[in-house]
Amino acid sequence: MVSTDQGTILADDWTDWDEKFTRYTTPDDHNTASISDINSAYEAYAPQAETVRVGIRDNTAIVLNGTDQVNLDIKPVSKSRAIVPAKDFAPSIGLIRNISLLLEIFVFDPSFPSKKAKPPGAKFIGSMVAFTDVAGTAPALDAYSTRVPEGKTTIEILYSLDKVGKKMWVICWYMSPTGKPSPLSVPFSVVLA
Repeated sequence: MVSTDQGTILADDWTDWDEKFTRYTTPDDHNTASISDINSAYEAYAPQAETVRVGIRDNTAIVLNGTDQVNLDIKPVSKSRAIVPAKDFAPSIGLIRNISLLLEIFVFDPSFPSKKAKPPGAKFIGSMVAFTDVAGTAPALDAYSTRVPEGKTTIEILYSLDKVGKKMWVICWYMSPTGKPSPLSVPFSVVLA
C-alpha cells in the first residue's frame, strides 16, 4: 500500500545512499567530502523513509508479519491503547558541543534543568532544524525540516560541509507515547563550526 511515487522515491534514495555509503566506508575515499555527502544524504532521506514507515505502521488496513515488523522496526500496537496527552509545557535546549559536522544539544525540562531524564509522560523528543546566514533571524516554521523523533534527551545533529559558517536553528517539543506533541520550544540557534 505504498504509492508508486513513494516507492520510486525510496528506490532512488536507496541507490544514491548505497553509492555514497560505499565511498564513505572505503578507506581511500573516507574524507571530509564523503562524510559531508553521507550526512547530507541522511538528512534528506531519513525523514522521507520515516514518513513512509509511520504511514505503514498507522494504516490499519496493512497487516505485517513478524519479518515485516522487524525489518521496518514496527512494534505491534495494542488496539485498546488510549490517547496519552502531551506535556503542557515546552522543553528548553542547551548546547553540549559544536565540532566539525556535528552539533550535540541537551533538551531539558525548564523546571529541572539539571535533570537528564525526560519529564514523566514524555516518551520522545521531536525536533526540527533550519539554516540561515549568521546575521539571520529565526525563520518561519515552514522553513524547518522535521527530524526523526529521539528517545534520549541528548541529540546529535549531523550537518554537511556547506552548512559550516551558517546559523542552525533548532526547535524541540516533547511527544507522548501516542505521539501527541507539547508546545514548541523557543528557537535555539548556534553558528556552526
